[in-house]
Amino acid sequence: MDFDLVIKNARIVTPPGVHHGGVGVRDGKIAAVADRDSLPSASSIIDAEDKYLIPGVVDPHVHVGIATPSLATAFKDDFRTESRAAAAGGVTTIGMHLILKTEGFLNVFEGYKADYEKNAAVDGFFHVQLKDEVGFREIPLYPEIGIPSFKLTWGEIGPGGDTWLYRTMSEISKLGDRVRAIVHAENKEIAGFLANKLAKEGRKDFPAWNDSRPWFCEAEYMEKSILFAEVTKCPIFFEHLTIGRGVEILKRAKDRGVNVLAETCPQYLTLTSKEKGVLADHPPFGHVNPPLRDKESNELLWEGISKGIIDSIGSDHAPYKREQKGTNVWDAPPGLGNVTEMILPVLLSEGVNKGRISIEKLVELCCYRTAKIFGLYPRKGGIVVGADADLVLLDMNEKRKVSAKNLHSLCDWSLYEGWEFKGWPVSTFLRGQLVAKDGEVLAKPGTGQWVPR
Repeated sequence: MDFDLVIKNARIVTPPGVHHGGVGVRDGKIAAVADRDSLPSASSIIDAEDKYLIPGVVDPHVHVGIATPSLATAFKDDFRTESRAAAAGGVTTIGMHLILKTEGFLNVFEGYKADYEKNAAVDGFFHVQLKDEVGFREIPLYPEIGIPSFKLTWGEIGPGGDTWLYRTMSEISKLGDRVRAIVHAENKEIAGFLANKLAKEGRKDFPAWNDSRPWFCEAEYMEKSILFAEVTKCPIFFEHLTIGRGVEILKRAKDRGVNVLAETCPQYLTLTSKEKGVLADHPPFGHVNPPLRDKESNELLWEGISKGIIDSIGSDHAPYKREQKGTNVWDAPPGLGNVTEMILPVLLSEGVNKGRISIEKLVELCCYRTAKIFGLYPRKGGIVVGADADLVLLDMNEKRKVSAKNLHSLCDWSLYEGWEFKGWPVSTFLRGQLVAKDGEVLAKPGTGQWVPR
């Protein structure tokens, strides 16, 4: 037998198009991509029954180490549960922002890497969060250990942030174009001023949080970051784009040659500050930075995707529990819960099945482009010979109603509670191993690997 696994009768999706055929897997790698009838036998053969077969999704934006109160076990617990949520949702590689309680990252890197590989159900990589002088001095060392992406939090620190932003971009630019600075675009000073004002007025409703961080806070910081990137020649990546104006800002920058890329998230394509249901009923759930916007921004972001101005999809997964979110919108930690598990259901249902994007565009956004941006391609992000056999079968007609009880995160609520989506991942393979099927996670802790880039 030539292969360990053959998936036959599939509609194989790549960014250029869809073709009928099969995939042969040997030793965890894709060994053949062939026509329908030209694959030999294997020890395991799966008939896709004409379902779409896509590469495993790469989610570059996952927060871990936050859902468990005990710092001693926070990362281990989150690595285990949140990687299971990823597997169930067809996400086979996650890029993690680690909320650290220590200066720098090099001194704790090996421990986190070991903890990840002991507990994870899918593969993963780290971004370095630059937040102090130690991290700044370590910048040139991170690419040597396979971490070429840097999270810049200076927009969140208020006074002095501009100096840090410029200084850090100048330093990162010395490493060339194989690294990238990840920018959270919000003006912290204005947001803080408005939050204090609205809190004093007694506002505690869900839209109050959104009103405290208006669209121009994001627009101003995007413009400034692009200018600094242009001056310093630093490659940048905007995470979680929320505003329609942001599409225009990105296009202008790209047209004049700035090395700038951007992601948006499923929630910013589908939810607004006027949302009913779980967010309105429990305002702390809606505390997220940047906030949800309006219907016009939803549609302009979809348009930005279809025109190729937005490059990637990430989740901004932040699995705080109901208890951690508390009862006061102003005191809640930021994040919209379990989103990595919902990337494919949201984009399949609200994107592909409603004609907003093609299945090829989905693969470009969620797999190929993200893998290229973060230095994972061709190992990840494509159905090509030599790549890891990270594969997902999709049932475009399957309908499921979302309930947190049926999801896999530590987070015990869902912003999509009660929504019905059409189109779901039904089988997830990591390096040729079936790790999830029909909503059940089969992977044991330790299945995942840390991936150097």
